[in-house]
Amino acid sequence: MTAPTAPARSARVSGILRRTVSRTPATIATILAVLVVGVVSRGLWEPFVESAGMYTWAYGLPAFDEGRWWTPVTGTFFVVQPLVYIPTLIALGALGALEFFRGTRVALAYFWVGQLFGVFASALLLSVLRLFSEWTWAQEIASTLDVGPSAGALACLAALIGLAPAPWRTRGWMVLLTAVIVAVLVFGTVADLEDIFAVLLILVVDRTLRPQRATVREQRLIAFLGMLAFIAIEVILALVPTDGPFGATEPLSGSFWSTAIDVVVVVVIANGLLQARRWAWVIAIILMSINVLSAIGLALLLPATDALGLDVTEIGTVELEIGTGALSLLMLIYLISVRGAFARHRRTTLGGGAEPTVAE
Repeated sequence: MTAPTAPARSARVSGILRRTVSRTPATIATILAVLVVGVVSRGLWEPFVESAGMYTWAYGLPAFDEGRWWTPVTGTFFVVQPLVYIPTLIALGALGALEFFRGTRVALAYFWVGQLFGVFASALLLSVLRLFSEWTWAQEIASTLDVGPSAGALACLAALIGLAPAPWRTRGWMVLLTAVIVAVLVFGTVADLEDIFAVLLILVVDRTLRPQRATVREQRLIAFLGMLAFIAIEVILALVPTDGPFGATEPLSGSFWSTAIDVVVVVVIANGLLQARRWAWVIAIILMSINVLSAIGLALLLPATDALGLDVTEIGTVELEIGTGALSLLMLIYLISVRGAFARHRRTTLGGGAEPTVAE
């Protein structure tokens, strides 16, 4: 069998490019529109966020308060900073991939529904949260404008994950959900709120996250990786300065020994989950439940600290506790949904009884 010649390889690559371009016209048009708008607005070389056009074209709760209802469409094609064009264009690759596999109409539907839902849902939530006048984060974010197509791009990415085969689909959802939740907790920008709303919309509408249908081995592996991701996120939140919904934290503001003990305990539990130990599943459920209840208690106590004369910082790093509580809730839901993977094994006499099934 002879190797293809250089002209043959060139013709093959050219054919692939032509086929890709012919099947992704909406993506190409969107990318060109973003670049053209960047040139016209000078956003490709100057921060658009500092320009006067931000007031006219950007979306957000302030824009809706003043009647600029066109901004969710116009703001999609602007980018806040020149350097942000690189991740923006990469993110639009999700739109291109979805268009390639499912067609232009479907891809545009996911992109624009995700983008508009993220923008309007965030504005609606912030319109309620800003009623809490003492919540500094809510007041700041409610008065912030935003631009960019990130919510629509992430909606397309979520739809792509739903097209993946069984093992990778669940893994992809776990990674994406963890990423958007951590972004809200750590950065807490209005863009992060828009992104998580867009992802959750696709999660609810597509219903492609069904861990119960994964193999037992896959369910245990995801539980193992989820526990490791959980403790890794806790370490990151303890080491990296954050400025999210529950306040700002400084590096190493919590107890080092508390974090170290958590790491050891969670690693042991994660190993037990990988080996299908029932005790590991029970302890994981208890640990996640305690974290969730602790976070709920602190969140309810936080607004009343001044009135009651309490100092919740004596309990620990409040922001870190609430943040890990949100992640614990996600892990708790998953562990309960795959509880069958950690059921007690039947004991049989050596050499006796029925032969184990493929599932066992």
